[in-house]
Amino acid sequence: MARILVVEDEAIVAMGITHKLESMGHRVVETVSTGKDAIMACRVHEPDLVLMDIVLKGEMDGIEAARRIRDQFNIPIIYLTAYADEEMLTRAKVTEPYGYIVKPFKSSELNANIEMAIYRHRSAMRERELMKKQIISDFYNFILNAMPSTEADEDAIRELLSGIFRDRITQELAPRFKAHMEEYPEDDILEAYLAWVADIFEGFTVRVGFLEDEENVYVEFENCPWLEDARRNPGFCLNCEAILKLSFEWSGLPGDFRAMGQIARGDDRCIFRFGVK
Repeated sequence: MARILVVEDEAIVAMGITHKLESMGHRVVETVSTGKDAIMACRVHEPDLVLMDIVLKGEMDGIEAARRIRDQFNIPIIYLTAYADEEMLTRAKVTEPYGYIVKPFKSSELNANIEMAIYRHRSAMRERELMKKQIISDFYNFILNAMPSTEADEDAIRELLSGIFRDRITQELAPRFKAHMEEYPEDDILEAYLAWVADIFEGFTVRVGFLEDEENVYVEFENCPWLEDARRNPGFCLNCEAILKLSFEWSGLPGDFRAMGQIARGDDRCIFRFGVK
């Protein structure tokens, strides 16, 4: 049984889909009719899967809603549509859906797509967890090996490590950053950038929180997998700082970047500020 969110702006169609899903043993956590409500429902219910109508009324269509759900929640999505032109299909492919069903459809077809989507997503999550463990191991070894073997004062160490990290980050992350940003509209740069930040650090198993006021966006690391190491070795905090500082420069956003708190400096957690508003 899967917990499913149905996004469909035709009430009668939504009722029909709900009936089919429930008759197959699935649970419909909610039915919504707009992209904005779909995002909110994902935050509230954390469904196993989203059935998303591509053509929705309002400012946000199903493809844009799916992109945001993918970036924020990593929930598998199956598209539902009565028709699709080439441009629509091209946009839909970028969001990496787990299925695509043309209306009207049979219950057996719907159920097969749901089961396959959930299986593929769980397999991808297991693979991602293995990759995370390898990334964390590589990162840990890299930090330790980057530390100078000779005695040096803290400022000299910070300068040396910052240069090392800048080169490695530019080589490994700049191409991925460019590809990510190209998926977003030009007027959505800040949202695109923050989604990239959350995704990159999620790969390090770091939970990222965002706070905003009238002029700033604050990035707060809610946990640190290297807490004790970071207190003894400034390299861990410097690398994370370098990722944020460099990527903020790549984004082209106006404003400035500043580290407000760091574990390596004795703070409880790492907090950074983007002056972007």
